[in-house]
Amino acid sequence: MKKILNFIDNKYYLKFIFYIIIFSCFSIGFFYIDKANQNSDFTKIFSFSQDFLSTILVMIIGSIITVITVTFSTIMVVLTLYSGQFSPRTLNDFMQRKVPLNILGYFIGIAVYAILGLSLSASNTDIIFSSMTLFSMIIFLVGIILFAYYIHYVSKSVQINIYIDKLVKDAVDEINTYQKTISEDSFVYLNSDEDQEDIEYDKDYHSKKTGYFLDIELEKLINYLKENDVYVTVVKPYNEHVFEDDILFKYKSKSNFKFDEEILDSCFIFGEEPTNRNTYSNKTMKLVEIAVRALSPGINDPVTAMNCIDQIGYVFMKLSDSHYSLYYKDEEGKERLVIKTMNFDNLLYDHFYQINLYGKTDLKITSRLIRALTRIGSDSNIEMKKSLWDFAKYIIKDIDFRNIHKFDFNEINYELKELALVTKNAEDYKNIIGK
Repeated sequence: MKKILNFIDNKYYLKFIFYIIIFSCFSIGFFYIDKANQNSDFTKIFSFSQDFLSTILVMIIGSIITVITVTFSTIMVVLTLYSGQFSPRTLNDFMQRKVPLNILGYFIGIAVYAILGLSLSASNTDIIFSSMTLFSMIIFLVGIILFAYYIHYVSKSVQINIYIDKLVKDAVDEINTYQKTISEDSFVYLNSDEDQEDIEYDKDYHSKKTGYFLDIELEKLINYLKENDVYVTVVKPYNEHVFEDDILFKYKSKSNFKFDEEILDSCFIFGEEPTNRNTYSNKTMKLVEIAVRALSPGINDPVTAMNCIDQIGYVFMKLSDSHYSLYYKDEEGKERLVIKTMNFDNLLYDHFYQINLYGKTDLKITSRLIRALTRIGSDSNIEMKKSLWDFAKYIIKDIDFRNIHKFDFNEINYELKELALVTKNAEDYKNIIGK
């Protein structure tokens, strides 16, 4: 089932095929309705001839082809802006949105409806096409309204602040959904059993495929591991690209045990591109790329970069009560599968290193990075607080607090002091600034 869902998510043309089928059914259905109700009162009131219907349908075809051309051209312009101003990784965001895909599919459906309607009515010149003509007018008027809405939607989509807000909203929604799913899953445990902590995963399984690791058929895999008394810990996070012969997971089993490749192939789901399901980092990494691009000399937009830093801090604050690993048990309560969800040190480095690298000469950027760490630390556990303070020291390692100007000192000192209080590192803070 998960493979089917992933296939549907990544095949945009399936939505267009859906609209083509629906509008084809409308065209055929209304044709036969009119054919069966020639002497009804409705037909007498709305007495539209075949010539009038043909004129309407021809006008619709011409108009819709023009609208489709404009819509497609607009999509290409938006994709160019996304790639040039934001990041090449943002291209999929626009194509995966429901509004542009549904509107373009609607226009294609209308064109198919009109062509099929012309074909059906051409050989039936003596029929009154009441229902078909009225429906043609309605869908054409709806198409005009949708086109006006689409232009408004596109004009908002290319605004950087709106795009950033949408990324953050989607990331937070995914985190909330993820945490809710974990809390409601009876097979998931957040802590390992004491008697299982000493298990040595001494064997490696190497991937037989190349692609993005998207998901796992958990129930099927756990049952298979239970039947063969195998313990597995997956070392690749979701949405990471895996090459053939990369280590996919480590395991412990009987000495003569060999995995059934066909079963593993059905349990571990790979794809040609990352999916939006089960991940938030896809969104936050796009924020990083927007921030880095904003800090480049060619663009020089530190305000956008600081906005991205604040938003990343907000997303990670929502994530701060998550766990490093998830433990899955079989029906007998025996731990069978461990999935590594995140490493907080790596998470901070992956998201803030490049921003710090390109913005470290701007103390405003450094100050905003420390503020983001403070926001994350406001609702985190002891291990995460330690990671936050260690990363803050990494960010300010090149700053000489004894010899910088007082204005520069005040800019950094306030934020660093707040972080020290949140992470309970007041003494270390005093040593750093020389007090």
